[in-house]
Amino acid sequence: MSKLNRAISFEDDLSPVFEALSLWCREQKFGADSLQGCAAASRLLDFFEDGAITTPALLELMRRDSI
Repeated sequence: MSKLNRAISFEDDLSPVFEALSLWCREQKFGADSLQGCAAASRLLDFFEDGAITTPALLELMRRDSI
């Protein structure tokens, strides 16, 4: 199954992803609808699929990934 297909068929609560995206965009000073915001959303969904299911865990992975 492709990642896009899995992303569309999530049954899990995506609230932590949305919260992490909002906080990440604010921290990095770009809009969620910008190219950087879209890239961040994609990366956050990847982390979520890999098992990071809390906002703090997602943000920590984003910080590690951007170093």
